[in-house]
Parts: sequence; structure tokens; C-alpha cells
Amino acid sequence: MLKIQCNSTLNHRIFLIVQVAILCLSLMGGAFADIQSLQGTVQYTDSMYRIGPGDLLSYHVYNQPDLAQTDILVREDGNASFNGAGEMFVSGRTVDEVNKALKERLSELLVNPVVTVNVVKTRPGTVYLAGAVKRPGMYQLVTQQPKDAFQSQPSNRVDLHLSNVLTNSGGVMMNADLSRIEISQANTGEVRIVNLWNMLKRGHREDDIILQSGDSVYVPAMNTAMSPEDYDILLRSSIGPGTFPIRIIGEVNGPGVYDLAGESPYLNSAIARAGGFRENANRKVVAIRRFTGENSFDTMMVEPAKGDVVLKPNDVIFISELKVYKIGRFSETVARILSPFTNVTNTFTNVLWLTRSNNNN
Repeated sequence: MLKIQCNSTLNHRIFLIVQVAILCLSLMGGAFADIQSLQGTVQYTDSMYRIGPGDLLSYHVYNQPDLAQTDILVREDGNASFNGAGEMFVSGRTVDEVNKALKERLSELLVNPVVTVNVVKTRPGTVYLAGAVKRPGMYQLVTQQPKDAFQSQPSNRVDLHLSNVLTNSGGVMMNADLSRIEISQANTGEVRIVNLWNMLKRGHREDDIILQSGDSVYVPAMNTAMSPEDYDILLRSSIGPGTFPIRIIGEVNGPGVYDLAGESPYLNSAIARAGGFRENANRKVVAIRRFTGENSFDTMMVEPAKGDVVLKPNDVIFISELKVYKIGRFSETVARILSPFTNVTNTFTNVLWLTRSNNNN
């Protein structure tokens, strides 16, 4: 096999110096299309993504336009065909690993080849979600790259990072235990435990792993109450549920069940959603029944005027009439009105509407 060599050591050094100079000028805004394209493709290709059957690849060797290819199909047997390098098994490898393997193979033809492989389009990624997620089931996320694989501008794409999959599926429930997420890996059969709090609290990207097609994700529910710090982080994160249900009854203009946004999980926001206080409402003290488990609860008395209260999923807010508060029957009325709300299920399904007349007894 013919191997292309530089004529002398001096020429080889000059060749390397020119390559470095071109790269430096391109980073400074020089008009060198090939090098700029190379930098662009590196920016949006995720080196952690593992190539698989059905993916389309592009292939480029610097200063060797005759070797360039687009839309290289990774076949079902995991192989792909590259100009000058022939057949290569690429399934399960990262882009960096394929680049390295091609460089080694092309070194039989070229001196110091600069190889770039890019994932132009990925196969649909099938992921299974279960546990404390808002919408469990099977999801397919398709990664789309630009048609021009060598354009200079990087491209945003949907990928299979764990957080991205959870976000696209509607998020996790507010009782999700993010410290013990179980990932059943399709390729190896292993079960990996991931602590996604490390990403949300500390920005540790390595904990936001990339899923492979066929992986299963199980998010367990917490056995204890979430800390206020964690609750606040989850409410405001992209993987939180976005909204959560509360029920408000009594002296408001629109009693009923409302979904509060995670960005505004406050008592006064709930009252506003319900149309505000009625004219004869007791605005001094509001009762909140909060569930600490499926069949356990606490009842709190809060004063909205002295500070807003952060609500939690399934809270029941009761606003009495002012006259009830004035004659000292407030606690008795609260106990009677909230007595049907003894678990989460009957709070949001089978409880009859309570009208103003209930408060007059």
C-alpha cells in the first residue's frame, strides 16, 4: 500500500507549522472554511453519545476533499463504510473513539491525518420511564442535525441526557427521590444508580448521564418529607412537574382545584387564582391541610398578611367567614369543614363541593 511521505524532515516541519498557523488564524476569524467547519462540527457533536444502527454520519479529512462523505449509514450489523478506510465497526463507540480509529487506519495512507466524524442524524432514541414521573411510559426522542454537516455555526439538538428526557416527558413528581434514580442499561444489562441532585445543586454534569436507546429509567418516591431547600430547587428546575394541584374552599369567588406554577407556589397566588376573597371572608387566618403521606396530614393556621406561605402539592386551603372568626368558632369550623379531607385520593376525586352554607351551621 502506497504511503504518502513528506520529502524531508524540513518539509515535514514546514507542513506542521502551516497547519498550526491556519488553525490559529481561523480561531482569530480568518477565512479558512475547512478549519472553521471542523471547529463548528466539534462544538455540537456530543463526545459522550454512542453511535448505533440507523445513525447517519459525515466524514471529513482535512486537505483531502476526495475522501469526504455525508449521510454514511450505520447498518444493522454496526458497520459503516468510509472512503479510504473501508468497513469499520462503529456501533457502541463515541465520536471521539471513531475519530481515533479512523486516524490510525488512515495513517497507513497519510501523514498525521486530521479526521472529523460528525453525527448528522441519529436514530430515534427509545427510553422507558417509570416511577415518580408525571407521565410514565415509552418515549422516542429524535436528534436532528443540520443538513450541512460542515457549516461553521454549531447546532442545538435534542439529546438523551437524563435531565432532558425527564423534562420532555413532563418532569418528575414532587415526591421524586432524585438521589436514587435507577438506570437499567440496555447495552450491558447493568443497573446504575444516579444522583441527579448533584447536577441541580452543584452543576455536576457528569451525573446527568446520556441514556442509550432502550434504557429504562425508574425514579423512586421519597419515604420522608423533602427538605425546604430541595423542594424549592425542584419547583424551579426544568425537570420539576411545572405545576402542582391544590384545592381551595370557603370564602373565595371561585373555589375548586387549581394547578399552581412552580415559579409562584404561594398562598396568595392560590387565592388570586380562585378569584380573590369574598367580601365577608376572614382574611386574618387561613387554614391549610397538608398531607405528609397518603393517609396522614397536618393542619396549619397561617396569617397571609404577615407573610406569604409556600404551598405544597395537594394542600387544601380553607377560608372561613369573618363572623366565624370573630365569635371564636374558627377552630371548630376548620375541624368540621376539613374533616372529609383525610387523604390525597378523596381530596381530589370523591369529595362533594362545600358551599358557603356549610360555614353558616
